[in-house]
Amino acid sequence: MKYTFMNGDGHPQQVNIPEEYIARTRKSLGCSNKEAIELYLSDEGYIDNPIVEELTEKAKGQPHRAVSEKKRTVTRKPDVFKRAMIQNLYEYISQLPDVRDCEVVNIERIVRFAAGNDEYEVTLSKKRKPKT
Repeated sequence: MKYTFMNGDGHPQQVNIPEEYIARTRKSLGCSNKEAIELYLSDEGYIDNPIVEELTEKAKGQPHRAVSEKKRTVTRKPDVFKRAMIQNLYEYISQLPDVRDCEVVNIERIVRFAAGNDEYEVTLSKKRKPKT
């Protein structure tokens, strides 16, 4: 569609606006033909839209959400049962013959040790209750 408008210099200017753009904009935004045309002209830089400029300046002044919000740190409650279980596993495994370098890597989760020429790691995982 060819559209003629007055540019910023006050001279008439003709622009070819794709029909698909107008149809798609009208459908997605629920606006009129004139509004879709004005939106195209503004988006392509043919005209200045004071509302768009105002919103752009306002957006530039605002810090990004990711920057303005501090990352929330989650403090987990200690799981006493898991800690006791890992401690008992550590004590049991370290008493076995041929076991060396037995260590607790994570106090609620992992025991690592070596036996013979191999290295092992026992990981304790707690399953969540199924959602009902």
